Amino acid sequence: MRFAAILFSCFVASQALDMTLPQGLCTSEIQGIHLNGSLHVDWERLGVCLHKNNHPSAADIYHHIRSSTPDYAYVLVNQGVLALKGGDIKTGRAYLLKYLEEVGGVYGEGEPTDREAKERGPPCRTNAPNSVNCANALNNSLGALEITDGKNAPAATFYLNRAIEIGDDASLTHAYANLGGHLGKLGDHDGASEAFIRSFWVNLRQGNIDAAVGSLVRRAFLVPTVAASLEETETTRIGFMQRIDDIRELAVHGGSSWVDDASDLFLVSRGLSDSEEIKTIPPLRGTLTDWTSNIQLPPFYVHYYGWHDLPLNEAVSDMFTLLCPDSLFEVAPHLLEDERQLAISPANNGKKKKRVGFVSGLIGGDEPHGLLVLDILRSLKDLFDFYVVSVGSAPLSDEFLLHAKEVYSVGYNEIEARNVLKSLELDCLVYGESMNAATVHFLGYQRFADVQILVQGSPVTSGVPAFDYFVSGDLLEHPFRTQLEEEHYSEQVVLFDGQAISFPRTQFHPRQDSALAAGDASSISNMTALERMDVLRSQDAHIYLCFQSIQKMQPSFDHVLVDILIGDPLASIALQASRSSIQTEALQRRLKAVLRERLCGNESVECPAAAKAYERIHFLPRVKSTEVLTLMQKSSVVLHPFPFGGSKTASDAINAGVPIVTYPQSYLRGRMAAVFIKSLSLGDVDHDLSACCIAGSISDYVAKAQRLASDRSYRTRVAAAISQRSDRIFDDRSVSVEWGKFLTRALEMRVSEEEIQAFVRFEPEERHLEPHVSKAMEDEQKRWRKSILLSDTLASR
Repeated sequence: MRFAAILFSCFVASQALDMTLPQGLCTSEIQGIHLNGSLHVDWERLGVCLHKNNHPSAADIYHHIRSSTPDYAYVLVNQGVLALKGGDIKTGRAYLLKYLEEVGGVYGEGEPTDREAKERGPPCRTNAPNSVNCANALNNSLGALEITDGKNAPAATFYLNRAIEIGDDASLTHAYANLGGHLGKLGDHDGASEAFIRSFWVNLRQGNIDAAVGSLVRRAFLVPTVAASLEETETTRIGFMQRIDDIRELAVHGGSSWVDDASDLFLVSRGLSDSEEIKTIPPLRGTLTDWTSNIQLPPFYVHYYGWHDLPLNEAVSDMFTLLCPDSLFEVAPHLLEDERQLAISPANNGKKKKRVGFVSGLIGGDEPHGLLVLDILRSLKDLFDFYVVSVGSAPLSDEFLLHAKEVYSVGYNEIEARNVLKSLELDCLVYGESMNAATVHFLGYQRFADVQILVQGSPVTSGVPAFDYFVSGDLLEHPFRTQLEEEHYSEQVVLFDGQAISFPRTQFHPRQDSALAAGDASSISNMTALERMDVLRSQDAHIYLCFQSIQKMQPSFDHVLVDILIGDPLASIALQASRSSIQTEALQRRLKAVLRERLCGNESVECPAAAKAYERIHFLPRVKSTEVLTLMQKSSVVLHPFPFGGSKTASDAINAGVPIVTYPQSYLRGRMAAVFIKSLSLGDVDHDLSACCIAGSISDYVAKAQRLASDRSYRTRVAAAISQRSDRIFDDRSVSVEWGKFLTRALEMRVSEEEIQAFVRFEPEERHLEPHVSKAMEDEQKRWRKSILLSDTLASR
């Protein structure tokens, strides 16, 4: 390897490193170093090449440049980007801020120490001849970092807008896309749409068709994070599907067959696109090559609306199948039939255990997706070898390190994640979610194991053919799902008996900052959330707490809140404010309109009754995860929203010993809280409590919530029964037994249920036995027959 030897000798001369490179990697960059006498710019070209190819020596080269040329600041930007890609946000931010300091500040007002900034002027000044460097640092680096971190929205907005102010089209190929992603997260739907379309045209005109397509898809995915009304949710669904269909048409035919912008994909009505120019777009099939970087976020927000998700997600999967090259559908080498016939891998030869992997972007820290699978690792590690691949920046708890055979943290590096998953030669791969982040979403199109499973971390189907199974439960699904015309899943659904999901009671909470947790919401009040709750308690208010992310507050839930306010004069509604003031204000406007409609007769007309009722709605800043149980314990009753509820918050309410009211919906995402309540069997403690908490209609939901909040004696009995039975839902070993039964069947292992119970150290109680499980299912079917939802379901058929 001639060039590798040259590289080695150059490093020795610089007293820096010793390294070798694979043959053929970055050869022209190495040749440049050899010919030009080791200039730092040539070293940087090599570092960038290695960086793009995910070679670890990139970090060493950047460090070498920084050490040997301390007055060259731009290498700090590359070091920052590398740190961010590895999930080290704090170090990445430090590098990037150091760059700004050395080039004279974000406005160029300081005294630079960088050589080029001294000679040509600070690059962050408007119209500076070298402004492209600063624009890249602000946009692709600092702006992207703050978006990824998600804790300092004003900083992200500032950096991105400043990059646009000083950059030209050549330097803004990513700026508009980053701005669109940022504004979308904040809830500025119109601003995000415009930014993505500007990004599409800037990139297309620059010849960056990959980035252009990514921006167009992100525009198509945009939906209001807080809907303005119930009617808007339906128009949003229709528009979403139309935009996906438009992109599928563009993938095959380009703009030649374009008719009109009825879906508003290109924002022609706002003057952001020209119809004639749209017709010049070439066919987009196979052009989305860097799918993770250019998409950033799958269309997860659409699932909060409560629609039938299968056709939506299948349309998205089909769109990516058209837009992406065949490399998206990679198959791990150990699965290829011809390689199996040639040799048996040493890793698999004579192995005693099957190799099961878990991959997730929400498995670190106190993320619920990791907590859902933790007891599986703990209970079944003697039966399987478990491998955990964590995507993102959250640290894994010691529990994962203790119970998994191997643990990998790959940051935001999809290529590294793919290489790790291929190297593990897995028999089975379990995904904690599919729709929350681009890295894990696109891994799901590939085949890393014979058996690939999606769990209910994000409780919606994937629509992706590479997933074989979706794990759910009998009680988690619609009790008459087999009689419905519409299928909910693209995967084969595996229905566990019993509770089917369980969290550990003892949980790891990483250090958090209250101000960062609150975001913009800290400006709502000079009180913390806990202080506000104490004030309400001192006023003897009946506190109805719904502390969910604001995206779950759908218009269908508004009338529950308003009915409670009207029916209970002592009611105070406590809601969680978003980190983004835009989203909080959108929900505030919607609730005010519903109150005016109900109390004033017209949603556009203000009246004293509506204004007075609205004063009893309180938006609380987010709290640290260590404070959630304390917050709940200060409430009278916890309200579980619909159509999208949650599992972790429901278990938190039970852990806090606080009554919770829920209304099970047709789909999994609206049924998890009810399963926990059924597991408690509160009627066995006190027969009068059997119907306390699971509603059969909206009016029933309101009545149950009002009784729990208003009747102190009844609430105390319910709370005591919940506390008495709460151990049932945590660390439920029956869930691990169900996992053991499923995995052994899926992997064709001859292990009996009794053997699995022995591995798990599980002693069945009466509630785990077949008669009890069957009765629970019969009771759910009876409850559903009485529910107003059944008539709605049959009418829709």
